[in-house]
Parts: sequence; structure tokens; C-alpha cells
Amino acid sequence: MTTTFDYHDVPFESGIGVAKQIMAATCDECGTVVAIPPQSTPAIRIAREIASRPLEVVMAAPFMDTLDLASYRIDPSAGVILRKALIAYFVHRSVNDDCLVERLRRNAEVHREMWKSWQDTPSKRLSIKVTPRVGDEFDELVKKSALNKTTLVKSIVMDIALEIVEPEEPRMMPELRRMAAALAA
Repeated sequence: MTTTFDYHDVPFESGIGVAKQIMAATCDECGTVVAIPPQSTPAIRIAREIASRPLEVVMAAPFMDTLDLASYRIDPSAGVILRKALIAYFVHRSVNDDCLVERLRRNAEVHREMWKSWQDTPSKRLSIKVTPRVGDEFDELVKKSALNKTTLVKSIVMDIALEIVEPEEPRMMPELRRMAAALAA
């Protein structure tokens, strides 16, 4: 097969978004993109960020405080940057584990009274942009858990509290600290 490098619009595999005018090698016979050189990576990254999906929910302030406390325990210098990574991490690990999906459903039932008691507290908006992959996993988790988007995020925050905020020595802390260090790089 012979190929030719030129500039092309290349759609993402997810079908959401296009990297416009990046260098790519196409098959001389069928015109299909067959290779993308490393120098196109920055342009692809920028296009992916544009193709990100919003994830927005409004929750009682204690949910956000719990999320921020978990972030602080992982890396006190990270600030709110870890919110998105924590949500994405817990979504990813839960989506293919039926036990964790069931635990998310139980969180919504078990903590319902506590959540009602927070109704008089100020509300805060969690607004993050996620990659199409995380967005797809989140949508799949919504279906599997049969929870609406806001309740699912609240249940995830309860999981985060259970595994990161409440234990004196959280079992997953070394892994999460490595993740935070990678994000800070």
C-alpha cells in the first residue's frame, strides 16, 4: 500500500468531533486515513478538548464540600482540579462492576434522609467538561444504575466519602496520589 501525507479533517472514532486540518497519511487507492504522525498530537488534543461534553449538576453544598475534602486529602495543593478526575475515576471503576453499580443505587436509598436534611443548605453547581469516553461511561452508568444524573453524582460522592474521606488510612490513597501527581505534571 502506498500512502501520501497531507492535511485532512479526521473525525474521532467516537463520532463526536473532528480534528481539522491535521497532517495524516491516507491510502493512495481508497483515501482512508491510515496513519497520523506525532506532530499532529497537539492539534488532536485541542480538538478533543473542544469535543468535550459538559457534565453539570446542582447539588447541596455538603456534596461539593465532601468532594473537595477528598481532593484535599489526596493532594492538598491540587485545589478543585481533582474534582473532575475523582468523578471520572469513580465512574470508570463502577461502570463495569455490578456490585459497585448496586452500591450506587443503595447510596441513593440509604442516604436519602441525610440528603433531604441538606435541602436548606446553599446549592452549588458542579460544572465540568469530560471526554467523550467518560461521558459515554457516565451515560452507561446512568442506565445501569437507573438513577438520574444528579442522583448518580450524589451517590458517587457518597462512595468517595466512604472510601477517601471517612477511613483514617484510605486503601486506595496510594493509587489516587499517583493519579494526582500525573495530573499535576
